[in-house]
Amino acid sequence: MRGTILCLVDDSPHGRAALKAAAGLGDRLNLRLVLAHVADDGASAEEDVVRTRRREGAALLVARLASEFGLVDRAEHRSAVGDTATVLGQIAAEEAADLIMVGAPPGRRLRRSSETRIAEHLESTTTVPVLFVRPPGVQ
Repeated sequence: MRGTILCLVDDSPHGRAALKAAAGLGDRLNLRLVLAHVADDGASAEEDVVRTRRREGAALLVARLASEFGLVDRAEHRSAVGDTATVLGQIAAEEAADLIMVGAPPGRRLRRSSETRIAEHLESTTTVPVLFVRPPGVQ
């Protein structure tokens, strides 16, 4: 059975670094690649129209990045609105992910960043390992 990499993507340098690393690893190991973007849901009482627009925007972003990186036919796309860590954990379970890849912003110590919150939250909701990827040349 082929393994699965779930990659959290966004239009930032660290999101693009994670996407590039996930695509390369998936190619080298012949793994299934699932690209996901989770748009922040803002206030919990947000109108359905706004949530729908954010979900559509997330889907468009994943499609655009997949196209830009030449992954249209090689990667599956997922998009959602909600708390990033919660939704990413749900997608990992639904997709039977073996690895979650997330971009880590440059210049921040990982243990103090918001990505640590994602990792800590995922730790309590999934056993899937999380790999943080920094852009090339960043310590």
